[in-house]
This record gives sequence, structure tokens and C-alpha cells, in this order.
Amino acid sequence: MGLHYYKEQFKSPIFNVVKEEKKTSAKRINIVSLKLVKESSLLYRERSVRSPEDGYQLMKLFLADKDREHFIVASLDTKNQPVSINVCHIGSLNASIVHPREVMKSAILSNAASIIVGHNHPSGKALNIVT
Repeated sequence: MGLHYYKEQFKSPIFNVVKEEKKTSAKRINIVSLKLVKESSLLYRERSVRSPEDGYQLMKLFLADKDREHFIVASLDTKNQPVSINVCHIGSLNASIVHPREVMKSAILSNAASIIVGHNHPSGKALNIVT
């Protein structure tokens, strides 16, 4: 029985399948870094958002002249001071489809304590805000 018996066991089809799986089971993982890039800035005189009206005024400053629907996320710090505004999605004339992960992405990268989301209606008749 000795060594010849063990060599025959390793030649079995079952062992070869396991051996092949080990070769292909490795997965290359990308190493990445994430960062926010400042595109421009906006002067907000109120400094902090203390009411729905303040949130409306902040959104209005940014969305006033847009010709298509823009869904934006304003990230706030612990003192309710705006830290960043991110255009989450630009829609068409009358629609904007947004996924929750896109809403949270800029908030997390900005270390936000809270967020305000809103979108415009290009007709200029309404501005919807959710806090």
C-alpha cells in the first residue's frame, strides 16, 4: 500500500477539481481613496439653518436659475451650519430619479450631522424641501 496508494488518491478527479478551485478563488481588490472636490462656493448670510424658512432660503439661493430639475443635498454640521451642497441628480424638465445611496454619499464624505434635501421645479412655481 505505501506511497503508491497515496499517489493514486491525488490523481482522482475530485482532488483535481479542488485544486483548480484554489487557483481561481483569489480575488484582486482595488485600494481606493475618496474625497470631495470643491467646485465653487456660495455665501450664506444666515450662518445656520434654524427653521424650514432658513432651509428654503438656502435651497433657493442655489436652485433659483436652474432650467431642469436638480435634486440637491445640503450637509449640515452639529450647529446646523451648512458644510456643503451636492447636486445629487439632474433630471429632465419634470422628473428627477434619485437613489438613497447617492443622497447619503456626500453627507458621509462631508461628516454631516444632518442633511436637508430638496429639488426645484424649473417652472419656478415651487421648491420642495425635506429636512
